[in-house]
Amino acid sequence: MRAPWARPLLILAALALTPACAAVQGATKAGMKPILTNGIDGFLTEPDPVVAEGAIVANMKLIEGVVATYPDDVELLNMAAMARANYAFGFVQDQLEALRLAHPEQRDEALVLQDRVLMSYAAGRAFAERALMQNGGFASVVGERGLEALSTEELQAALAELSKEDAPAVFWLAFNWGGSMQTNLDPAEATQLPKVELLTTTALALDPSVFYDIGPHMLAGALYGFRSPALGGDPKKAIEHLDEAKARGNVMLPDVLKAQFVYAQTEQEDAFKTTLEAVIAAKPRPDRALLDTLAQIKACRLLANIDGFFLTDAQPVPARCHRLPHRYRLRAEPLPEPEPES
Repeated sequence: MRAPWARPLLILAALALTPACAAVQGATKAGMKPILTNGIDGFLTEPDPVVAEGAIVANMKLIEGVVATYPDDVELLNMAAMARANYAFGFVQDQLEALRLAHPEQRDEALVLQDRVLMSYAAGRAFAERALMQNGGFASVVGERGLEALSTEELQAALAELSKEDAPAVFWLAFNWGGSMQTNLDPAEATQLPKVELLTTTALALDPSVFYDIGPHMLAGALYGFRSPALGGDPKKAIEHLDEAKARGNVMLPDVLKAQFVYAQTEQEDAFKTTLEAVIAAKPRPDRALLDTLAQIKACRLLANIDGFFLTDAQPVPARCHRLPHRYRLRAEPLPEPEPES
């Protein structure tokens, strides 16, 4: 039988430990953030996409585990939204693009990849929305209706409540939502594109340096580039934003997107070819090795399938393309012999 004095002592001990436990939890969260950030930075310096893909999946699930413990931490929610976006865009969507462009006969595998990329974008969007809902002004306008139910004017009013510190959440919301639309190719979902464009311009206004100084400008360039002028596209604005992203971040991907979304759609075959060849010939930045290597893989695939964009025959690709780690063959039919390196 417990002594009569034991219960008060246990209560006192529990009360004494409560702030200590809270302090330990706070220290744990504070200690985890630089580890997670360093993991993201290390992922970007990895030159091997196979290693990087495994690393980002592991880091992504680690971040989501920490978010489950601290569900209202904006910085952690933004990390989770970024990890999902990077995994979806850098790997799964790129593999889906390879099948759609060069191997349309592999329809079943493409559908599996499509489901995977849409699930990842949806998860990333949800994390970004949760981060924004921590802002009381934004949350009071949005309420429980969801972004699809808002008018563009209502969304604009909600975004007016935000400040610079909200820019990452705005950007990752736009990136994940826009990525889902581009992947799904659903006309009904495309009616929400003006909201994605509004989110992107808001991120640009709040802080154009999000995601290593390239994020908002690169996303704006893609949004203006992949749509036809009849649907709100603007090749001139696309080039301006993509050039600004390249100037700010000194990475290769903006040039690849320029070739894919602007030069291909405006029938500029020479610019398409020379831009992609320059990307393939360039040396990746060591601190952005993954971004540049993925850009070169994408450039090789686009160049190998140039006859899918222009009225021309398939052409040889630079020899370097054959040394990059492609998940799928560059095209279904054999390529002409590679050009010798100078």
